[in-house]
Amino acid sequence: MNKTLLSLIFGVIIGSLLSYFLLDYENQTMELLNYYGEESKIVHELDFNYISNTAAFIIVASLTVFLTISLIERKYNR
Repeated sequence: MNKTLLSLIFGVIIGSLLSYFLLDYENQTMELLNYYGEESKIVHELDFNYISNTAAFIIVASLTVFLTISLIERKYNR
């Protein structure tokens, strides 16, 4: 298997697990009361900080796996 594809797959898995366990994500919902005469309105928001931090974890994990595979290949080729 190509080492780039392998590093991306393992990077997504490791980065997602790290962000799940290390970042405290709370569901971001707001309830607006008496909004334009309505009884109540629930607004669901995306937490863009959480998404960008998760992407950073995935990128760092992918680069780490890629560099580790490259170092192992370099050692065994000598």
